[in-house]
Amino acid sequence: MDKQDIGLTTALRAPVQGRSKASYERMIAAAEALMVERGSDEFTLLEVSKKGKVSIGSIYNRFESKDALLHAVQLRVLERVDQQMGQRLAAARHGAGELEALVVALTEAVAETLRDNAGIMRALMMRASVDPLVAATGKTSYAATANSVKEALLLHASRIAQPDPLRAVDSVFRVLYASIARYLGFGSATTAAWEGDWEVLKQDLARMMAAFLVTAPVV
Repeated sequence: MDKQDIGLTTALRAPVQGRSKASYERMIAAAEALMVERGSDEFTLLEVSKKGKVSIGSIYNRFESKDALLHAVQLRVLERVDQQMGQRLAAARHGAGELEALVVALTEAVAETLRDNAGIMRALMMRASVDPLVAATGKTSYAATANSVKEALLLHASRIAQPDPLRAVDSVFRVLYASIARYLGFGSATTAAWEGDWEVLKQDLARMMAAFLVTAPVV
């Protein structure tokens, strides 16, 4: 078992009942709240102890390091985000009729789920630049969303005028996610956060993506 696997195993080792579970939940909630407040992982375990009303000894009894706590926070956050994303994408997929309407619904689902969780996602993406485990776990979540969106779009493959539908839907998702991530200030795009009108961004993205999918390339 390598170092990353050990860290992940530790992060997953959560109590299932009683006071230990309540204490664990306060640790996770406090660490997440501090990350949202700071916009980064710049906090100490002593601050987690004070904010979560748990002893520093209890934290070290559960996590051998701050890194292990951060990994546990990420797993909890992505579990929540993936569930929200999955529910919204499923509703978009089953509620839309034509391809154009589906693109609008999928855009709304991805954009609003990311915005709902922007504070903690921004901090986690900053952490991912220096933490391979956080980066790898984040990529798994990203891939799940990407696959769901692309599968939904490919249900309308007969409407897609691009010569390679698989490439087309992949490009569409990359543009969608990158544009939303930049607007929300994820990763290195913090200086571009909240520029422009949110509703206009979603509308224009959906229109551009739909137009790309249904328009044959000029030979």
